[in-house]
Amino acid sequence: MFRYLFLFALLFFGSLPLLAQKQIGDKEYPEILWGKDQEFDTSDFPNGSFIYHKEDFILARGKLFQGTPPPSVGSFTYGDRTIKNSGEWNNEAIGLILNGKEKEKAEGKKMLEAGVRFDPQFFPFRYNLGRLYSLDFKYEGALVQFEYAKAEVPEYFKTYLHIAILSELTRQVYYAIMNYKLAAEKNPYDTEALIRMSDHYLATGLKNRALIYLNKALTIDEESPNVRLGFGRLEMEKGNYHIAYKIFNRTSLTTGEGKQKPYDKKFHYYFAETASKITDYETAEQEYTKMLQFKNDPFFASISAKVIMRRRDIARKFAEAKRTQLDDSEEVTPENSE
Repeated sequence: MFRYLFLFALLFFGSLPLLAQKQIGDKEYPEILWGKDQEFDTSDFPNGSFIYHKEDFILARGKLFQGTPPPSVGSFTYGDRTIKNSGEWNNEAIGLILNGKEKEKAEGKKMLEAGVRFDPQFFPFRYNLGRLYSLDFKYEGALVQFEYAKAEVPEYFKTYLHIAILSELTRQVYYAIMNYKLAAEKNPYDTEALIRMSDHYLATGLKNRALIYLNKALTIDEESPNVRLGFGRLEMEKGNYHIAYKIFNRTSLTTGEGKQKPYDKKFHYYFAETASKITDYETAEQEYTKMLQFKNDPFFASISAKVIMRRRDIARKFAEAKRTQLDDSEEVTPENSE
């Protein structure tokens, strides 16, 4: 695998796409798959590398994930600027996108589109543009970008996950399941593909099959918030909202040392939905608010942030009404002693 990626790197801008560590239980593993605890020879690394940003974007770095990415073979113009480093250009674009303001996000997307025209085989351009098109609900365009990204770095499992998610949204169910399975095969230490397959079968009413994939995920990481999210959703589908609420409420998103565990941010959405069902509107409002802090999350490709904002506002009103009702009930009129 490394030899293949190394050749790819030599051909296209000298960047080896390897990603940051991912915690599973008490251990950390690389997010690209070469196997659990497998050592690798750093002499295989060229001058550049890629890292995974927690908002699910790819950033470029120098050798061994440090420093400035290497310059490109050629250059291109953007406005009055001459761009000689695709990696730096990619990082600048993602910086604007993560700023959170619509104007900067739009400019960042234009920068990536210009980058793709200059170097259509640069993996971060393709992957990041696919992410942006997904967030803009341009599913067909996003699928095209991820297919190109998959062709450039076929070992990266998250690309298959995005293709599967988008295929579900565009009703290409067979292709979605195929890519979920490929993602699970390429990373046997990650639970996301298994959980998403469980989600798919939940949505189609096949709860027993959903449970099979959840149990598989449980064997990988029994403390994973994502696995607990899956079991919580299964109870929601059964109408057992109080049980689901207990599962969500007892799920820790941090380790014993206080370090945040990697987890699917839609946990907050489903916790909020469940809390609302059992009339814990205060928790519902809090969890909807937390979900809205992750507006670059892939979940917003399926549910608009505006919908979640409306549900948060409704939960807030009900929470305030409930507090007022409790305050009124605590007012006791003393009995007439005469």
